Amino acid sequence: MTTPWKVLSYARGYLTSALFFSRPAIMCQVGRLRVIRKNADIEIDSRTTVWPDVKLSCVGSDERTACLRIGKRCSIGDRTEIHCGNRISIGDDVVIAWDCTILDRDYHSADGEGEKIAPVEIGNRVWIGCHAVILKGVTIGEGSVVAAGSVVTRDVPPHSLVAGNPASVKRTVAGWRPVSDSKAAECANKSWNHR
Repeated sequence: MTTPWKVLSYARGYLTSALFFSRPAIMCQVGRLRVIRKNADIEIDSRTTVWPDVKLSCVGSDERTACLRIGKRCSIGDRTEIHCGNRISIGDDVVIAWDCTILDRDYHSADGEGEKIAPVEIGNRVWIGCHAVILKGVTIGEGSVVAAGSVVTRDVPPHSLVAGNPASVKRTVAGWRPVSDSKAAECANKSWNHR
């Protein structure tokens, strides 16, 4: 059963994507989404959910177009911020919990030589726990889990659980499994009916 709130969230997401992204997307936007875009391309694939107060800042330069790509069936948690100055690529079926920060840039320099920027790549089926920070130049391999509060400063191998500040590999995981479409629909309908 589709509720009016769910229909409204998809309509809002489609309108936001048509206005601010490189192409329209069938995405679910729950609450406010802040988009800052200059000299940039932003793409979000279908069936991705963006929760309240997410910030997407994608600002390139005159010499470089910034590119933010978010895959299919992702979930971006409340108050998460993604800051892109070069390239951030997020795979399919990625879950990013609330209050996370992903940056491919510093916004400043400690040595006076100018800002350092390096691409971030997040593979398919990655789960990023709440309050995690993903810093520039990092690749997170497919099926990995980033524990809550972790600060990821270097690459994460596929199917790894990382935790800590700075994050380090704690063990290998078989990967985590996204909720099936039917179970997700059931949970979503229950959630929407309580709003």
